[in-house]
Amino acid sequence: EGAHLLAPHNIVAFTDYDKGLAYAKEVGKPVMLDFTGHACVNCRKMEQHVWVKPEVLSILKNEVVLISLYVDDKRALEADEVVDSKLRPGKKLKYIGQKWSELQTLRYQTNSQPFYVLMDHQEENLNTPVGYTPDVEAYHNWLQEGISQFK
Repeated sequence: EGAHLLAPHNIVAFTDYDKGLAYAKEVGKPVMLDFTGHACVNCRKMEQHVWVKPEVLSILKNEVVLISLYVDDKRALEADEVVDSKLRPGKKLKYIGQKWSELQTLRYQTNSQPFYVLMDHQEENLNTPVGYTPDVEAYHNWLQEGISQFK
């Protein structure tokens, strides 16, 4: 529940952090956080030119639980999810994208997309997160390195 197939590669992806993490624990796989945006050109480039490569696609489909967090998601949060911003005192986080943007900024001290994090079930990084990585071999190596720390 809470997952969808990410077109065009049919990768199972969650857009809800908590549901994705719970599923990862259930199936015993590491999490890959994908901080992304609907308007993110480099995110689409990664999906269209790097994720599509068989060696990368196989990992994304079979070895990790992908959680795609859209920092520009303009849908309103449920009333019980609206919270005070930790970055902007006096402001409320009212939109889904604001929630993910603030999470990325607070936890990883960056707010650029794409931004990829491999983590374990205790939400600890398995390796150093990366941003836009158009080099397929470098990205594949990063995936393998992180996953090897989980096993």
